[in-house]
Amino acid sequence: MTDAPRPDSMTMEDVNSARWLPRIDMLFDSENEAYEFYNTYAENVGFFVRRSTLWTTSKNIITRRTFVCSREGFREKKKGAKEAKCPRPETRIGCPACMTIRLTPNGRYRVTEFVPNHNHQLAAASTIHMLRAKKLRRKARAVRADLVDDTVRTPEFETEDEAYEFYSMYAGRIGFSIRRASMTMSAENVITRRMFVCSREGFREKKKGAKRVKKPRPETRTGCPACMIIRLTPSGKYHVTEFVTYHNHPLAVPSSTDLVMSDSVENGQDDESDMADGSADDTVHKQAQSHQSSSLLSLDSKNYLRSKRVKSIQVGDAGATLEYLQKMQDDNPSFFYAVQVDEDDNMTNFFWADAKSMMDFNYFGDAVCFDTTYKIYGYGRPFALFIGVNHHKQVAIFGAALLYDESAESFKWLFETFKAAMSGRQPRTVLTDRDAAMCEAIAAVWPGTSHRFCVWHICQNAVEQLSQAFHGSRTLGYDFSRCLFDFEDEEEFLVAWKAMLEKYDLQDNQWLAKLFDEREKWALVYGRETFYADIKSVQQKENLSTGLKKYLSPERELLSFFEHYERMLDERRCAELQADANASLSTKKPPSIRMLRQAANAYTPAAFKMFEREFELYMDCMLYSCGETGTISNYRVTVEEKAKDHFVKFDSLDGTVTCTCKKFEFIGIQCRHVLKVLDTRNIKELPPQYILKRWRKDAKAGFLSDNGPFSFDSDPQSSLSKRYNYLCRIFSIAAARAAKSVESYAFIESQSAMLMDQVDQVLQARPSEMPALITTSCDRSQNPVESVVTGSLRYDKANQASFIGGAANGLLISQHSHPTICWGQFPAGPPEQ
Repeated sequence: MTDAPRPDSMTMEDVNSARWLPRIDMLFDSENEAYEFYNTYAENVGFFVRRSTLWTTSKNIITRRTFVCSREGFREKKKGAKEAKCPRPETRIGCPACMTIRLTPNGRYRVTEFVPNHNHQLAAASTIHMLRAKKLRRKARAVRADLVDDTVRTPEFETEDEAYEFYSMYAGRIGFSIRRASMTMSAENVITRRMFVCSREGFREKKKGAKRVKKPRPETRTGCPACMIIRLTPSGKYHVTEFVTYHNHPLAVPSSTDLVMSDSVENGQDDESDMADGSADDTVHKQAQSHQSSSLLSLDSKNYLRSKRVKSIQVGDAGATLEYLQKMQDDNPSFFYAVQVDEDDNMTNFFWADAKSMMDFNYFGDAVCFDTTYKIYGYGRPFALFIGVNHHKQVAIFGAALLYDESAESFKWLFETFKAAMSGRQPRTVLTDRDAAMCEAIAAVWPGTSHRFCVWHICQNAVEQLSQAFHGSRTLGYDFSRCLFDFEDEEEFLVAWKAMLEKYDLQDNQWLAKLFDEREKWALVYGRETFYADIKSVQQKENLSTGLKKYLSPERELLSFFEHYERMLDERRCAELQADANASLSTKKPPSIRMLRQAANAYTPAAFKMFEREFELYMDCMLYSCGETGTISNYRVTVEEKAKDHFVKFDSLDGTVTCTCKKFEFIGIQCRHVLKVLDTRNIKELPPQYILKRWRKDAKAGFLSDNGPFSFDSDPQSSLSKRYNYLCRIFSIAAARAAKSVESYAFIESQSAMLMDQVDQVLQARPSEMPALITTSCDRSQNPVESVVTGSLRYDKANQASFIGGAANGLLISQHSHPTICWGQFPAGPPEQ
């Protein structure tokens, strides 16, 4: 018999060996130690466990215990249970994996049975950290290692209040709140026993008449077993007699414990630490950061303004921003940032994006919203976001900026910088506020990108510009909204717009007249063939800028804003990881209808919900044939309660189908009218070309080259940096996949030496294209894009900003940059020749 290694003392060497594998006759000092060991094994393999059957003596001593995979057995069907509208996903599938221990005569537990086989797919290493049970066990283990072993086993307290304060402080560090529970008192009203519990202990008692409550309070209790019990000793002190660390619910982030209720009530929380209640712990925070791939980018655009900045920067903001950007690049060399200076060499505009943002743009950058909400609400600091929508219909952040100058030249610099950071790619569609400078910049920098105005901003401006008309009428909002969204025919839109002006006597309104002149950039009738990815509804649901509003106030230090911005970024990415895990692990009963089953297997749950809605509605559609032209069949599709007809064309030659509603072109999900035609033609599965990869569960599968060609410049220096950046991304994806199993990791490791030898052979046969490090002259009267620098490079070991040449040139670069390259290209030095 052999002793099992302790889970809390295991190293990576142990994990990579066979020591952590359960074996028959392995010994444990306690049942809980065996449970922790099996948990550690499960976490590394890719599943999580639960305690199952047990045998106890008359004195409640466990003599036998079985630990099973969480998917063991099957959920018991309750008698009389009706078919639920939204049934819980079925997660149990009778998995046989288990480990059984028995109590030996010497008081230790011995493994008597171990079944390693599972009848289901195991979770990947990139998602197992997001599973709730994994987080709870990790928390409990950290508590025991950090606090319990040294502090909680034998502490004594002078008073009951002192014990309460101690447990409250402990709870604040871990991430939960507490309350006083049961107590026992002596005849002299002295507390002899007190129980402190997690605030989620027990269950709320159902009160009579609770069903009549219109807005019931949310249920916060989950029967959590975590507690601490103290008893009065003969010495007059209180001694801890029981301490349970396990929680059956997610814990708050330890770094944001000021929000835990018991702490905030007693300590009075400061506004500076008023962080959002985190739903993921530090390990998940690190995991989100670890998913950032390595990519080093070049920037070939001019980084100065030939004018002075318009807005003044608050004292200390420029230095704080530079400090933050440099720190982020020190922590992660793939972090990209760029700074624009004005003619007086004052830092004016800033842009930054980390590797995860750049990777997200590669997958979901088809539709981008440049969010400048600060212009509407006056946040104090001009913060802007580049955002999009991922495959779970969640907000994806592609980059951020601080803009103290809003001229067309500044916006050109910003959009050129964004394009350079994204490896030369630009979005298919960009949504912005109505701004002439933005329009000019996008037309010049992103040719071919469809530029649309964000209707949310238009609605906000309409309320302000037409305030008197809105107050005087209850129907103006409805009519204005119809002009924005409802029309598919241009003639109908023009008639409705004219009728609205006449109805509310707005013919002479200058704001509406100018808005009408720009109608092709905001009216949906002109943009139904433009892909939006349903970004409007997602943006309305998750307006990130308003969540950061108070941290952009001039009264706050800018570094505190950056802290909250990073937290928001990590929370969004943790939510994406959680959605990935839910999508891959959910075993919800598949639909019986063939096309729905196909869609459920391909789409993420959020995308499937959109498709399922269209599928349900096609049942109410009526179809009429309008004849055929060659291989094309024409149909008219109507809905009884709607007067608008839609026309569908089906080409039997290649299976293409189009509808006048343009829903597929607009959102990427086929419409009910097309589904009606497909059903009529006995096509029971959706053609593959109509299941967009950006909505699929495997949207992020495949190399970057799968998402479009990658071009290189003729300039050797620029081409070198882009090749380096592109290869970093490819190998980052390969590393992320290979790390999911020991076998794939070993394969990549074995091939790396061979690959390096082959690369060396190629380089020896053909010299590198790395150019010499040279400096030439620069004249600000030249074209901004053709800027070069003069003077020599000042190397600053303290990682401070450096100038190239005299101060008049004003070109800022980072510590290790080439003279002609802006911030963030080679933060760790250029590739070796």
